[in-house]
Amino acid sequence: MKALFTVILTIVMVALLAAPNQSFAQAPDTVVVSALPPGNINTVIMGDTTATGQRNNPNRVYVLQQTGSVDTTYFFNATMYSKFNLTIIGKINPVTGKPPVIAPFINPDNSSPSPFILADTGDVTLKGLYLLGVRTDGEAIAKGVAVQVAGDSMTIVADHCVFDNWNWQSFTTSASWDKFFITNCEFRNAIHPRSWFHGIAFVTAGHVPTDTVEMVDNTFFCVNSYAFAPVVYNKYVKFEHNTIFLTSVNPFYTPQLTDGIIANNIFYGTLAMGQDSAQIKSGWFDWDRQGSGTISFDTLSTAAAAPYNFTEAQRQLTVENNAYFWPKALYDNWTALNDTASANGPGVIVPPVWMNSRTKGMFADHNTWPGFVQSGNDSVDPGFASSLVTPALDSLIKYVNMQWTGKLATYVWSQLSDNPLTVFSSVPQNWATTQNYPVPENLAYTNTTLQHAGTDGKALGDLNWFPDQLPLAVHQIPNSLPLKFKLGNNYPNPFNPSTTVKVDLARSGVVSLKVYNVLGQLVKVVDQGYKPAGEYIYDINMDRFASGVYFYTLRQGSNLMTNKMVLLK
Repeated sequence: MKALFTVILTIVMVALLAAPNQSFAQAPDTVVVSALPPGNINTVIMGDTTATGQRNNPNRVYVLQQTGSVDTTYFFNATMYSKFNLTIIGKINPVTGKPPVIAPFINPDNSSPSPFILADTGDVTLKGLYLLGVRTDGEAIAKGVAVQVAGDSMTIVADHCVFDNWNWQSFTTSASWDKFFITNCEFRNAIHPRSWFHGIAFVTAGHVPTDTVEMVDNTFFCVNSYAFAPVVYNKYVKFEHNTIFLTSVNPFYTPQLTDGIIANNIFYGTLAMGQDSAQIKSGWFDWDRQGSGTISFDTLSTAAAAPYNFTEAQRQLTVENNAYFWPKALYDNWTALNDTASANGPGVIVPPVWMNSRTKGMFADHNTWPGFVQSGNDSVDPGFASSLVTPALDSLIKYVNMQWTGKLATYVWSQLSDNPLTVFSSVPQNWATTQNYPVPENLAYTNTTLQHAGTDGKALGDLNWFPDQLPLAVHQIPNSLPLKFKLGNNYPNPFNPSTTVKVDLARSGVVSLKVYNVLGQLVKVVDQGYKPAGEYIYDINMDRFASGVYFYTLRQGSNLMTNKMVLLK
């Protein structure tokens, strides 16, 4: 015990001595943006600068505040070229309980802008928004992109947002060493009408490296292509508690992952297109001509070269407690397609697999890949509602068959509709109300085993469909900007079973709050991920733990603080 206290005290003293001096910063304020006239959202935000082009307040937050009984649609008529920190927060309509919708405007020349945000300096934070990628006339934006990142070492945060009908990509980056934290979002109907490989939730373009990508508690509903497609070196990836429901191609393109975790997810009906022999031979879906799996890794190429110089033995990849399933209707359709001329001529449709033979071999070879771990991955039907599965599968199978017969240009796959071309025929001012929000689909499932099959004892997939299992909300104190990094004393102390802790973050960044026992063993991760600068209140629940002394540690970069708390039952 004495030795442990000595180590902790030394760490805290070193951290305090090494902590950078904090400077006074301008306090954040808010600007409420009106929906009208069309284009006001981009006009107000882009015009909020000084004569020299600097932000009037670098910490300003833009709020889309709704009032009255009619939901509000914000039409953007030009791309927002962000050259500063940009934070847009959507406020729930107090009457309807719905968030603001952001949709493309039809300009006088019949054009519509894309992307919505093009960011090349500063960070971007989006919360509580419904971003729509189709126009009021039902036309999808040409190469529709919601957020395009063009600057190095930026941080992009999206939380509790819906990205609907972005037919190209919801997020894309052509810059290096960016960080992405995407949580509690839904990506739906991401279909490009003339391509098998668009409708991507997140992709790195131009073979650029990323620093961190965390995608947690998201749903991918009826999307065409990848949920996540990093092409080259990625410093760290966390893909956890996500639900992927029906994709026409494979959900990942991740051959070069070096350090990350894919855990507690549900993969339902992915790569519904299937693959014919010609595609496998040509390497369409898998670069090594083995056919695509949901999980497909390869030996390092770009990541092994300078400047990354990563070795196979250094890779740390964990794939655990995921459920995957292909419904019978998809197998029946692949069988029927075997007698049909495909896009590449007659061939045998090969159903997708969880892991192809190359990837299985990598996990089995512990000498070459000692950091590869897989466990608890099973083929299990989650038991989604038939009222959801049947029409969505019918629509997807029509789309798949038109792909194979070359009629793709005349058909666009969307959810739950006998006539997908007219689903988004208009976007009225009360769009969110008439279309039903958050979304008409409900991906809660009935398999009780999977509802507690996670590594954390929680449901597999997006926990937003099981809200009673979501972590206790972290409350951020509004309009606060601390001047230093600080971990408060918990109250009450001793406690049973919950205690409250206040955290001050003087700067934005990746933060962890963890609890250790007296042996120095990690027993609970309270929070881990990106947090904007501000003051936060955490409720730490220790109901499952025995009475005793515990230590809770806050870490952000080189800053670290540890305090003691006593659980007394």
